[in-house]
Parts: sequence; structure tokens; C-alpha cells
Amino acid sequence: MKIAPVEIDRGRTFNNQNMHSPPMSKRGKRAIFLWVLMVTSMIPQAMSQHTAAQAVARLAERDSITVLVTDSGLGGLSVCADLDQKARAIGRYRVLNIIFCNALPEASQGYNKMPSAERKIRVFDDALAGMARWYAPDAILVACNTLSVLIPRTSFTSSSPVPVLGIVEMGVDVMMEKLRADSTSTAVVFGTETTIAAGTHRDLLLARGITPDRIVTQACPNLAGEIENDVRSEKVATAIDVFAGESLGKVRRTGSPLVAGLCCTHYGYCGEMFASSLRGAWAAVVTVVNPNSRMSDVLFPAGPARRYASPQITVRVVSRAVITPAEMASIGGLVEPVSRATAAALRTYELKRDLFPYQP
Repeated sequence: MKIAPVEIDRGRTFNNQNMHSPPMSKRGKRAIFLWVLMVTSMIPQAMSQHTAAQAVARLAERDSITVLVTDSGLGGLSVCADLDQKARAIGRYRVLNIIFCNALPEASQGYNKMPSAERKIRVFDDALAGMARWYAPDAILVACNTLSVLIPRTSFTSSSPVPVLGIVEMGVDVMMEKLRADSTSTAVVFGTETTIAAGTHRDLLLARGITPDRIVTQACPNLAGEIENDVRSEKVATAIDVFAGESLGKVRRTGSPLVAGLCCTHYGYCGEMFASSLRGAWAAVVTVVNPNSRMSDVLFPAGPARRYASPQITVRVVSRAVITPAEMASIGGLVEPVSRATAAALRTYELKRDLFPYQP
């Protein structure tokens, strides 16, 4: 149901000199209250991340599920690899279909290059709707911090029963465990420009009691793209050194132990490089945390022993944007030690131009 917008004339001011309104009766006030209650009840509410996490956890009670993992690039394939590895080792599901859908609309049209938040939300909304329409997943895991901060603002999450779970709160959970263990430590949040500008990690840490002087945020422009092109390149190593150095310059507590959160799924592939750069320039203890594996854990809660000896697991990779041979080699080489099925699916990915609509 569409509700007509209410237009307010802000150019006119009323006061006791020019207008007198009779006091409203109790009946009138009650009527307005009931009308407001009725209207707001008709407005769809997005599923909270807590509710989405509960819905995803309940899937573990079933023997056959389809889970869709998405990212604004290929970093989220690490989550697919973890899912495949855990599913084979734990045997909780008889059938597990893992579908990775790249939410990137075009190779040259990344979300961090889009001109406004509204544009990013619109494209991501179309991507979610298209993925759900084509593959009917039981859950969508957004293995991307850039896109996770947009989840509450999408129409899809307000109208679809499919739980959409983002990675941001998982990263905050991991950092909080370390920060609570040492009250003198400082959190350093590394992310893309969109992730850092949104400030969601910082806001959640503040809401959980971490003081502002214990939080540093550091944007890493273009790093995710360089990792996809060639994680072993000099460009990647140099960029990490530069961003690590910039972040350390913002730390207010001299000698504070650092908890470095890799809040972009691509950065998890370079955890040792971040650790080396930070430790080489900082005298205190440095702990690097990667929330990627925490995301795959949601489908494997503690429970009964192995249920199926030979689980049937499939992995597919689908993309609207062309994936280059260099990207396949770079990311494929990183996920293959964890999941050969994920690396193979990347090499034989499905180019699907109608995955979701997009107008440049």
C-alpha cells in the first residue's frame, strides 16, 4: 500500500498573535494516535541483523539448504571456501548448495566509485532482488563490509522473507573479544572508503562501551582491486605499508596494544602482510583479526555430532561482470588450499548478464 506524502509548509509561522487553535479533545488525540499506529504498521520493517542471524542459525536444523554468498567483488569467495571446507569436515548437511554471486554490476563500475549512497543502495537492491529471483536461496550472506552497511536501507530486506546477514557485526564481535581482554588496547579498523565513511564499525564499538580514544579508522582506497588483480604484487605490499603507517599516526595511546580489524573480505587474504607492516612500525603487541571465518560459522552452530558421512556439496560462481584471467589466478590461488571446489567454480564461472538490471 502506498501512502501519500504529507507536505508541510515550512514558509509560514503561526503564533498566538495571528492564529488561535482550539484545544484538541481527548477523542481527537486518540483518533490521531490510532491513525498513526495504523499507518506505521503498514510500513514494511527491515529484518534486523540479530533476527537474520537467528533465522540463518535455524537452517542448521534442516538437512538440505541453499546459501547464497555475495560481495562487491571476489573477496567473499573466502567465505564460500570456508563453508565448503566446514561442510565436508562436519557433515551437518546432507545437501549444501553454495552459490557465490558477484554483486559488481560491471568490471569498471565498483560501488566505491558510485557518486552517492543512494546510487549504491539502488544498485545493491537490484542485485539482491535478482539473485533471490534466479536462485531462491534459503539465506543470503553479504560477505562484504561495503555492502553490509547498506543492508538496512534496501527495499529487498523490507519485503523479502529471505534473511540477509551482513559481515559488519561479526567483525565488531571479533574485535570486541580482543578489546575486552585488554582494556589498554586500541582498535584499528581497516576498510574501503565506503565502509569507513559509513562509520558503522566505529558506531557499534562506541555503543558497546569502547571509548573514542580507543578507536582508529583507516580507509584503504583501491586496495581491494589491487588484491584481486595480483595479491603478490609490489603495489599491494606498498599500499599496505602506507595505510598501516597512516593508521599508526592516528593512535592516541602511545604503546597501546593494537587490535587490527580487516574489515574488507579482500584484506583477509593479506593478513600476514598487515601484521608485518604494523609490527614493524609499532613497539607494542599487534593482533590482526579477520572476520571472514566467523561468517561461515553461522551455519555450523554447536550441536550434535556428524549427521551425514558423505555430504553432497556444490559450489557455483556467477557474475554479471566479466572476471579476468588475472583475477581468477590471484583469488583462485588463495582459496584453492582451503577449497578446491571453490577454486574450480571460479575458473569455470557463469557470466550472467541478466543476473540483475543495471544502467550505467
